Amino acid sequence: MRINNKEFGEWTADDLQVLLSNDAYRENNFIDYKVNFAPLLDKNNKKEKQAEFRNDVCSFANADGGYIFYGIGETSGVASILAGISIPNIDHFELDRRNELQAIRPTVPDVTFSFISLQDDKYIVVLHVQRGLYKPYITEEPEGQFHFYIRHGNKKQAMSYTEIRNGFLNAAMLSEDIKSFRKERLEEHITEMKKPFALVQLIPATFRSDCVPMYDLYREGKLNFDDLFNGMIYDRAVPNVDGIYFPDYSEQRDFEQLQIFNNGAVELKMDFQIREQNLRSQQLKTERYLIIFDFEAETQKIDTGKHHKMYQKLGRSTAMYVCVTIVGCKGLWNYTVNAYGANTPTKVDRNQIVCTPIEIRNIQDDVQVKEGIENCIRMTKYSLGIRM
Repeated sequence: MRINNKEFGEWTADDLQVLLSNDAYRENNFIDYKVNFAPLLDKNNKKEKQAEFRNDVCSFANADGGYIFYGIGETSGVASILAGISIPNIDHFELDRRNELQAIRPTVPDVTFSFISLQDDKYIVVLHVQRGLYKPYITEEPEGQFHFYIRHGNKKQAMSYTEIRNGFLNAAMLSEDIKSFRKERLEEHITEMKKPFALVQLIPATFRSDCVPMYDLYREGKLNFDDLFNGMIYDRAVPNVDGIYFPDYSEQRDFEQLQIFNNGAVELKMDFQIREQNLRSQQLKTERYLIIFDFEAETQKIDTGKHHKMYQKLGRSTAMYVCVTIVGCKGLWNYTVNAYGANTPTKVDRNQIVCTPIEIRNIQDDVQVKEGIENCIRMTKYSLGIRM
């Protein structure tokens, strides 16, 4: 949402003046105003107010996401006053709120805080709640009660049986949709297959509903892919029906292509190098060895790159699935080194390897990204029969 032509995180107190008496920003599916933060004021009913806070967050996550403005009063759903909230320490305030959200199941939705300073040490606190990826969200209260809420219009309501059922079905369908996407892409590459190859795909959980004109954003300078993808681009961008791709026309590196889809998915296709070798005698059978060093190096670039900033700029959810598929390597030997430095090669046991997706809950968390990519590389090596 833009206010005064600025995005969330850039808003100032002057920008929020635009909200006052402005029917365009009245409470709706995506906007909620609260003149105070009840858990800080009503000490006698603190637990109930904390539960209400969690329910408010769940209601937006179970719908299409939105913004909760604490410290803004409203009249008939239209913002009427920037009252502000007295907060001695904003870091402690955010930490306390995040701790309170831990009672949400199955996991805490993606929530971002913004503190907009007013006079007299008061703040407008804006919570940006992303559309949930693991719907339906529920609040688990100490009494063992569970509540499902969803945002409808300018209020939260208990979810209907159909809404709860659809939420569970949608979560189950995400896994199937990822499988279908991988299968479709794999079939296309197999028809053009010249060498054994690997596909490394980053698939955001929102890929089923997203459609962003990537080439337009590139052409207008809003997305600098050369900076975002950390040396993985070797030529100028070319638009295609899926979005935008970066071929490598160099004679040194003719095995790689980076595709960025309009749905937010990223795909790196790499042909493997094969080395023929006979270590004993020319009369013996020549063995073929799989070289994976380039694959490992390019995959690690995902870890050290700035690709996650693409999703920040697009304002998209940050959950991501890292998927690796390998084709055409059955019977090839691996170069592998054991703990003592000795070469102990093994053979790949199958022609098509579809590795289990590695989930990164928050791609903007450097630790999670690093762990996710390391897990991806390790599991890929295991699938090729490489001892570690």
